[in-house]
Amino acid sequence: MAQKSLADALGIQPGVVLRTFGMRRSGNHAIINWLLRNAHMGSVFLNNCSVGRPARRTWRSIEVNGRRASITKGDPISGVTSKARDGALVIVSYEDFSPDPDEMGAEVTPDLSKSEVTHEVLFYRDFMNWSASLLKKIQANDDQDALVCLRIMMVALDKYRDMLQLITQAKSLGVVPVNYDRWLTRPVYREKVLQTLGLPCKDNSLGKVQPYGGGSSFQKDAVNASDLKADQRWLTMANDAAFQIVLLAASQDKELIGLMQKLMPKDAELLANYLDQAQFPYIVQVGDT
Repeated sequence: MAQKSLADALGIQPGVVLRTFGMRRSGNHAIINWLLRNAHMGSVFLNNCSVGRPARRTWRSIEVNGRRASITKGDPISGVTSKARDGALVIVSYEDFSPDPDEMGAEVTPDLSKSEVTHEVLFYRDFMNWSASLLKKIQANDDQDALVCLRIMMVALDKYRDMLQLITQAKSLGVVPVNYDRWLTRPVYREKVLQTLGLPCKDNSLGKVQPYGGGSSFQKDAVNASDLKADQRWLTMANDAAFQIVLLAASQDKELIGLMQKLMPKDAELLANYLDQAQFPYIVQVGDT
C-alpha cells in the first residue's frame, strides 16, 4: 500500500520544506523559531517527530503560522495545518538524532520522500558550550546522581562525534549545517543561512526564549534570547567536577579532537588550554605496598 504523503495530510501545497536534525542543547528551537518568523507564505512546524515513522502521526506538537496548535493525537492534522496557505514553509524536526548518510530519505520520514525535501538542515553547537549546557540540564534532574549524569554524557559524546563527522560530509550530502554559536553572535551569518535555505530576511532578531526543552539550562527567567549568555556556558561550569571529567574524557577521543580542530579550532584550543591549566593527567605517586 502506498504511503500517504505528508503534503496530503497537511491539506496544503508546501513551499520550502526543511527536515531538521540536532542534538539537545544545540539551539534547535531558537533557530527553528527564527526560520518560522522568516517564512514567506505562512508556516507549519511538526516538532520532534519519531524517526522511521510517519511525521503526520508522530509529532510531539504542531505550530501553524508561529502559534501552537490545539489538536488531539489521532485527529487529521489538516484540521489545523490547512490554516497555512499554499506555499507555506514546512519544518519537520528530529531531536537528539544524527542520521546516517545513507538514511536521509524515506527511512527517516516514511511519508516525506527525499525529493520533497528542499533542504536537510543540521543544527550543532561548539563543543565547550554544548557539553556544559547538556551537563547542566542533566544535573537538574533530582533522580540522577553524578555517576548517572556521567554515563549519559559519555553516550552523548559518541553521538556528538558522529554528528561532527556528518558535518564534514555536509556539502557532498546536500546538508546545510547551522552553528548555534555563530547564529547567536553574527547577524550576517544568519542572513546567509536564510539565503541558502531560500527564505527572505524579514526578521533577523534572536526572538524570544523558546519553552521547548525547558528553555535555557542556566537562565530560567530569561525572556529575550538576546539576554542569554549562551556563548559563555563553559565558563560557568569550569570548576564543576563532573564537567572536568567530561572534558578529560573528550580529550582522549582522537577522532573527536580531530573533528573539532577542523570545525571549531577555537574550542579545540580552549579544551587543550583548559586541561593544561588543570594539570591533567595528574601524576600520582604510588608507594610500596
